[in-house]
Amino acid sequence: MTSLAIDPDGSLWVGTNDGLGHLKSETWTNYHALDGLPNDLVNSVMVADNGDVWVGTNFGAGQFEDPVWTRYGIEDGLETNWVNAVTTDPNEAIWLGTIFGLSTLAEDGSWASTTADDGLPNSRVTALAFADDGTMWVGTNGGLSRFADDRWTAYTTDDGLPGDWVNAIDVDSAGVAWVATRGGLGRFDGSAWASYTIDDGLPGEWATTVWIADDATAWVGTMEGLATVVAGDLSIPAAAHGAPDPSITAITGASDGAIWVGTKGGLGRLVGDVWTTYTAEVPLP
Repeated sequence: MTSLAIDPDGSLWVGTNDGLGHLKSETWTNYHALDGLPNDLVNSVMVADNGDVWVGTNFGAGQFEDPVWTRYGIEDGLETNWVNAVTTDPNEAIWLGTIFGLSTLAEDGSWASTTADDGLPNSRVTALAFADDGTMWVGTNGGLSRFADDRWTAYTTDDGLPGDWVNAIDVDSAGVAWVATRGGLGRFDGSAWASYTIDDGLPGEWATTVWIADDATAWVGTMEGLATVVAGDLSIPAAAHGAPDPSITAITGASDGAIWVGTKGGLGRLVGDVWTTYTAEVPLP
């Protein structure tokens, strides 16, 4: 399982290494390449405000306007077909992070690219996020980049980032960036870095994903389990031990308060302290 996204109708989209799943009212609908998905290896999934579902795969980006899939590749303006991350900015443009840089699809259908030649400090993009004020955060396999006020700023372990390989980014309502890296979890408030590593009680050395809840709790996944950061304090909630598998790959939350957790051993839904588990036999893609 690679990625999770909540639909405006409250249903869940699940990216996996073998297709895309959609869970609605306890019923699964699965999509594969034969159904129009660009590729069965889904690296990322995002639901736009208009309800369109976007995926990044190893063979281009896909847009799902029920019931039609549209694929975008190099021939359409994408920088390369290997897409690791997808998100949308405050102007509803679609941003795609690829192994060769950023590609942007504007509402008018025009494409633009941002690479190292344009100032992007590292072109192998692994994660993307936007703050409410339009600040863009770009994770790569060589550090983190921020684009604001028409200029790029790069951050690496030399600046306080816990690891240079960035796996995921989320930005809270205060504009604080939370960054999951192979060296732990980083928090940047605009002036200083704070880090949470295995030495601080993080369950695993690699922070694989991070999601910020509405109450400002940071949920962080590692290859060895779940943790939370509340008011700066790292802890492992008792409920974390009930996850389907300790290898956490994705986290998101729904408006009903449920927390969805993707793992290497299945999908978990946490409500309070109670888990519901979904596996390939339940089924998943």
